[in-house]
Amino acid sequence: MNRLHTYAPHVYYFFFFAAAASYSPFLGFWFREAGLTNQQIGFLYAVGPLVALFVQPVWGLLCDKHGIEKAVLLLCSLLTPAIAFGYSTGGGFALYAATAVALAIFNSPMVPLADAIAIAHAEKHRQTYGAARVWGSIGFALIVSPIGMLYTHIGIQYMFTFYMAFMVVVFAITFVLKKGRVRKSASLRDVGKLLQNKPFAYFLLLVLLVACGNQSFSVFFSVYLGTTGGNVSEKIGWLTAVSALSELPFFVFATRLSERFGYRNMLALGAFAAALRLVIISFDPPMAVLLPSQMLQGITYALFYAAGVQCANDLCPEGWKTTAQTLFSMVYISMAVLIASNFGGWLIDQTGFPLMFRLAALLCLLGGIGFVATRRLGQKAGEAGSR
Repeated sequence: MNRLHTYAPHVYYFFFFAAAASYSPFLGFWFREAGLTNQQIGFLYAVGPLVALFVQPVWGLLCDKHGIEKAVLLLCSLLTPAIAFGYSTGGGFALYAATAVALAIFNSPMVPLADAIAIAHAEKHRQTYGAARVWGSIGFALIVSPIGMLYTHIGIQYMFTFYMAFMVVVFAITFVLKKGRVRKSASLRDVGKLLQNKPFAYFLLLVLLVACGNQSFSVFFSVYLGTTGGNVSEKIGWLTAVSALSELPFFVFATRLSERFGYRNMLALGAFAAALRLVIISFDPPMAVLLPSQMLQGITYALFYAAGVQCANDLCPEGWKTTAQTLFSMVYISMAVLIASNFGGWLIDQTGFPLMFRLAALLCLLGGIGFVATRRLGQKAGEAGSR
C-alpha cells in the first residue's frame, strides 16, 4: 500500500487516459456518423469549453480555499461517464448540446486538479511531474489502437460502455490520492491578481495562440479521417497510438529538458513542431506520410504541455497553484477548443480542410515566435526555467 501511495498519481494518470483513449478519439467520428455537419460538430466541441470558461476558475478557487481536490475528483469521475451516455441515445443535436454542457461542468476540472496534486506529490517525494504524467500516455497508447480495431467489429457505440468501465477504476484510485493544500483567503479576485502578473498573462496569451492551432487538429482530425474512406475506427486507433507512444520520452524528460534549455524554448519548439504537422496534413498526405508525422505529437503536446504546467506552477506564488493550473488548462483546452471548433467547423464547411489546417499552422508559428521573443522578459522577472 505504501508503494501505491508513493506512485498514486502515476496509476491515476494511466487509467484516466486509458479511459480517454476508449472515447475521445472516436467522438468526432461518432458525430459524423450521426449525420451532423462539420459546423454542428464544431459547435458541440465549443459548447463545453464555453461553459468551462466560467466553471473552471470556480472549481480551482474552491479547491485552493478548502483543499477539496480529491473530493471533486471523486464526484467528477462518477458523473462524467454517466453524463457521456447522453451522446449514445441518438436523441439529436439539442440533446447532444445539453450533454456537452453537463459534461463541461464535471469533466473540465479533472485534468488541472490532477496536475496540481501530481506536482505537489512530486515535490514531496522527489519525483517529477513528467515521470507521473508519462503513465497517462502509456495507458492511452496501450488502449487506443486495440480498442479502435475492436470497435470496427462490434460497433463504435460501445465506446460509452468502455469509457464508464475505465472511469470506475479511476474513481477507486482517486481514494489513494493525497488531499490538496488549503488557503483560506482564496477568492475570485485572485484570478485578477494572477492576470496582473505580466509574465503569467503573456504566457497565457501565447499558449492560447498555439493551443488554437493544436486544438484545430485535435477536434477535426477524426472528422478529417472520416473523409478518407476505409476502416476509419482502425485508422484512428493506429494513428492515435503512434502519437501517444511518441509522448513517452518527452513526458519522462520534459523537466530535465526545460531545466537545461528553458521553459520558453521548449514551448517554442512545441509550437514550431505543431505548425509543421498542420502543414503536412493540409496537403492530404497518404498514410505512409501521415503515420510518421504523428510522432511529432511528443513535441507538440507532451513537451509543450509539461513545460506549460511547470511554467504556470513557477510563475505563481504558493497557495495559488491550483488556480494557476486551472487557468492554464482553461486557456489550453477550454478557450482554445471554443475558438478552434467554432471557427474551424465554419471554415471547413466553407473552404475545406486544407485552408483550416494552414491557418492553424500560422497561429502555432506566431505563438512560437512569441515564446522566443519573451525570453528576456522572463529572465528579467527572474522565474525559474525562463532562460
